[in-house]
Amino acid sequence: MKILCIAGTALILFGCGKSGGNGVTPPSVSNGLMPLSVGNYWLYSKVDFDSASGLPIDTVSDGIYIVSEVSVNGTTYFQQNQVSITNINGPSYFINIDSNTLGKIDSALQYIFFKRVTTDSSLQDSWPDTVASRCKGDNLLVGFSGAYAIDGYPCLRNEVQVTDCTGAEIEKWEYYLKPGLGLVRIQLYKPNSIGGYYLKFSEDLTSYHTD
Repeated sequence: MKILCIAGTALILFGCGKSGGNGVTPPSVSNGLMPLSVGNYWLYSKVDFDSASGLPIDTVSDGIYIVSEVSVNGTTYFQQNQVSITNINGPSYFINIDSNTLGKIDSALQYIFFKRVTTDSSLQDSWPDTVASRCKGDNLLVGFSGAYAIDGYPCLRNEVQVTDCTGAEIEKWEYYLKPGLGLVRIQLYKPNSIGGYYLKFSEDLTSYHTD
């Protein structure tokens, strides 16, 4: 366990046990799934949809920005800020664990955020949900092995299935990522009244800057 202090905020960094049995955090990899460098950003058009009709009801802008970096024991973590996310307690970080694995740290939890997989619909990681507005359950990261054409980009797909404390699935996040470029589409699905899901919002990449 490491304590990272940034601007007076203490963040506990837990080593990811799946990285190896010796307890040593692997060195940072800069040329992973997502290009991580201070000043990089990705801008999105976010469309909200009506739960009943499925029609778009609002469009706003969103963005992910890499705002700083910090090194702990030879590993570099990149602090990110997403404009639309307001419920994170403290800084949030990305790290390219290897060329196939993008990690993230939120609320002192380190987990796999995105993974390139060869086995379809395979569970890659799980971690406790930290949202205080509901009965807390778990997040399950599922990887898909197919290739997906999103807005003209060849992408990989992962899904985060969020459950409550009863085990019921309460939402699904879909992430489409082009390796070497970053997230191209982000979608959130919520349960509907007939046992399925409706698309709550979809974000599509409009522009970006990467070094």
